[in-house]
Amino acid sequence: MISEISQEERLKKYNINIKTIFREHNKDVQRNTDNSLNQDVHSGIILEKDYYCNGKLLRKETIFDSRILYSYEFNHDEEVVCKNCGMKGNIDDFSNGCPYCHTSFNIEYDNKELGSKHYYDLTFKSRGYIIKTFILDYLVSFILTLIFVFYTSRTFYFFDILKVIILSIVISLILFYFFYYIEALIIMPGIRRKKELLNKKQINFWNNMESKGFNKIKFYNNFNYDLRRLYYSDKNDNIIDYDIIDYNDLVLSEKNDHIYVYVNIDIRIVYYDNGKIKSSIENKDYKLVYSPIDGELKGGINLIKCHNCGASINVLDNECSYCGSRHNYYQEWYIEE
Repeated sequence: MISEISQEERLKKYNINIKTIFREHNKDVQRNTDNSLNQDVHSGIILEKDYYCNGKLLRKETIFDSRILYSYEFNHDEEVVCKNCGMKGNIDDFSNGCPYCHTSFNIEYDNKELGSKHYYDLTFKSRGYIIKTFILDYLVSFILTLIFVFYTSRTFYFFDILKVIILSIVISLILFYFFYYIEALIIMPGIRRKKELLNKKQINFWNNMESKGFNKIKFYNNFNYDLRRLYYSDKNDNIIDYDIIDYNDLVLSEKNDHIYVYVNIDIRIVYYDNGKIKSSIENKDYKLVYSPIDGELKGGINLIKCHNCGASINVLDNECSYCGSRHNYYQEWYIEE
């Protein structure tokens, strides 16, 4: 697929497979970069990524933003007829172009969403957090009370044990009140206000963008296309994966008939280093420039011909391999370097 070619080439170099587990509609689905199992994702969030090298699990990542949605839908059973020579076959047979006449094809998902952010930041009380906090408070209180009663009592009988239990409950409730509720009263309102302001700002940004005719999913997809181009280039030979943890800011700018969007993100970059897989989360700023596309690239199989010489072209090359003419069929947003 156009969305994955650059990363797959990098992973094959190091014999790495990335298993990604998505959650959609209370069901887990799985996708693998080695194509061993690739289930359709209609609209899901990422729960986990497992990194295997030579079949051995080397790293597991579980921190992902549940507001960022992904879709990968494709009909592998579709019959394809080469528009150049007439050869028929399954769409997978044409993944590297027509096997008979070698016409270049461009294959993409019928529906894809490579990380569009949806806004639903909500501050809520987690029952699991409450239970864990109380248990920890009780254990600390029990140990402290036990030490106090043991060293201050002349004897240590059944009555003293009851005293330890009762005092532990009282102290743990006091600790729980301070460590959970007081902390929540001091910290959470500020966090919530900040999140709500950020959400409101980004919602207003997209209301403005969509009123100008720009599509949100296409923007996020194009941004991911160009991040792949940057991270999987020869300049970053050891980068094998990345995940946007959060979109912190999006700012529209229009200057001299050019349209720009400034993006600030938190991004996790995953490296392969001497047989080990490492990761780091970085804060990055990018400037995206708008460039109108020559034609719409549809889901499924696409035969695109050069507008100058008529040769079949690969849209990932951005120019015709035969005559060198520039083209732009799938990406209307580019990262300005």
